[in-house]
Amino acid sequence: MNKKKPGPAKGRKHSQVKRSVFGERLFRIRKARGITQEKLGEKVGVTKRVIAFYEGDKEGPPPDLLKKIAKALNVTVSHMLGESPLKTIKNEIKPSLRKHIEALQNLPTKDQKTILRMIELAAQNNGNKE
Repeated sequence: MNKKKPGPAKGRKHSQVKRSVFGERLFRIRKARGITQEKLGEKVGVTKRVIAFYEGDKEGPPPDLLKKIAKALNVTVSHMLGESPLKTIKNEIKPSLRKHIEALQNLPTKDQKTILRMIELAAQNNGNKE
């Protein structure tokens, strides 16, 4: 039997997939946060396939799952539903930096303070005084 590969139709990129308004918003916020469908699914207790479904579905998830998704993406439910404006993605932290920040949060407080002092000194040396 010929199994269909998951993902967009042949010759199309994920960014070219037709999505609902909610699905597009979920896709863009997730991408801006540097989170994979699999990782988001783990955070909210569903599979990658469920996240992919809601990124393309005409309707959003049930209210309980919507709340979990919003919390995992660090946005409000009204933000996910389009009732409040999206933050501009340019103001978001780059995914590569987000990973370093998460790693920093897992270090002992003493090490965190040392690294923050180093960042402050580097910023001052580059004229980025707070």
